[in-house]
This record gives sequence, structure tokens and C-alpha cells, in this order.
Amino acid sequence: MNKDFYDMAYEALSHYLDWPDVADTYKSIVDGINYCNNYYQIQIDFDNRKYEVINYITKVRKNNIIDAYKSQLNPLILVPLPSGKSLFQASSQELYDNLQNEIPRLILKGIYQIIKHFNEMAEDNDLIAELLQEDVNTLVKYNI
Repeated sequence: MNKDFYDMAYEALSHYLDWPDVADTYKSIVDGINYCNNYYQIQIDFDNRKYEVINYITKVRKNNIIDAYKSQLNPLILVPLPSGKSLFQASSQELYDNLQNEIPRLILKGIYQIIKHFNEMAEDNDLIAELLQEDVNTLVKYNI
């Protein structure tokens, strides 16, 4: 994961909150960061918040164009759980790993949304493939 790319992309997202779709994605990112920062390591606290975290993960995965593309070419974008477990069966650490990996995918989704606002004719698969390269030059190319 290219930390510089994601840091720049996250910062850029905050400048485009006038668009409702970008603002919604940005809010989801902030929520995910808050869940990660406040993730409970004590089992009883984890049990109390587990369903809240699962609901968040499920919600942000729904209709994420980045996931739709990646599932065609690379099914490992989602953090796999051993033995085909569901999120409800995940351990605290497995669930945290899934939670943590939602943030970069949401950042990619937000950048995708911004680029599509400026360039509606950009081909989805090509644009997503370019974003998945996590190259800072992509942000520069699209003046983000």
C-alpha cells in the first residue's frame, strides 16, 4: 500500500465535499477511522460492538465500484477469513483486519467519484485499474 498516495488522496477528498456522493464517502472513511482508533481489545467490549462494526463493513462494501472491479480480476481485495467464515464468525483480530482494509478502498472510491465528476466519459475499468496502481502521479494527472 502506497501510504503517500492514500494520504494525498484522503486530503484531496476533503476539498470536494460539495458533491453529496463524495461527502458520503468521506463520512464513511471518517467513521471507519474512528472505529479503528476506538477498536476494543477487551473481549467483552468487542462483543458489545461487534455487530456495529459488521454493519459498518457491510454498508461500505455495498455498491463500491472498486470492489466490483477487483472481484472480477483479483478476489483477494477483501481480507479473506479462514475456512469461509462470515464476518459474524470472525475473531476480534479478523474483524479488525477487515475493518482496517475498508478505509483505503473507500479512499479509492472517493477519488474515483471526483474524477468522474470532472470526466464523465472516463472508462470505468481503465480508471479503476489506474487508481489501483496507487500512483501519486494519477492524482496529478487528474488535477486532484
